[in-house]
Amino acid sequence: MDNNLVIFIMGYVDNFLLIVGIYYTLASVETWLDKYFSKSLQTPVVLASISGGLGNTFSDGVGFLVTGQVQWAIFVMLGCLVGMLMVIPFMEWLKR
Repeated sequence: MDNNLVIFIMGYVDNFLLIVGIYYTLASVETWLDKYFSKSLQTPVVLASISGGLGNTFSDGVGFLVTGQVQWAIFVMLGCLVGMLMVIPFMEWLKR
């Protein structure tokens, strides 16, 4: 498959799933996090950031999978999760 077509397909699937995922899962992620972390996660911005980060992780991974790049999908998803786990506590620390 042509590299340009692979990148186009990955970009299309990535953003399509990101938007659909955030649209449909923000409420459920927010509800779940409120239930289990109500004392520590109090701001809607943090909840939206977590939902967006998880949606981006999923959409990036699937975007690479549909182009047949399994290794890239695994590494990009791991990179997304590590970045998400590091940036939210850092931003909360900066607010203090």
